[in-house]
Amino acid sequence: MKREANKKSGKRLNIKKTAFIIIAIFAIIVLFTAVDYFVHSLSSEYAVPSYYFRNKIIYGAVYGAIIYFFVRNQTPFKKALFFSGIAVLLQIRYFIEGYPLDFVLEFLAIHYLILLPISWLAFRYIKGL
Repeated sequence: MKREANKKSGKRLNIKKTAFIIIAIFAIIVLFTAVDYFVHSLSSEYAVPSYYFRNKIIYGAVYGAIIYFFVRNQTPFKKALFFSGIAVLLQIRYFIEGYPLDFVLEFLAIHYLILLPISWLAFRYIKGL
């Protein structure tokens, strides 16, 4: 009887930790998108349609969860390096959608440099992430 209770509570902790990780990944992507929104608003030549940011949150969170699954046991900096690969995946998608190559490459660097410190700080200072 006691073993069953331990199994259930252990399982619940895993579910709680998984939910915490998913929420944290979502928060990282939302913060990344907010900074990206600011960067895109600096110049009219950086303007993008409004759905761009919504899609960045949706796809970024999905890509982030998948990437995190593979790098979760790495150091915070290595996690952040690989996690920032979301920027590469998103830029490939934008190129396929028809954005000009120079725009895609410029924002690939900008997005990577935005996401890297945000994700590193999260992985470094949020316990359990």
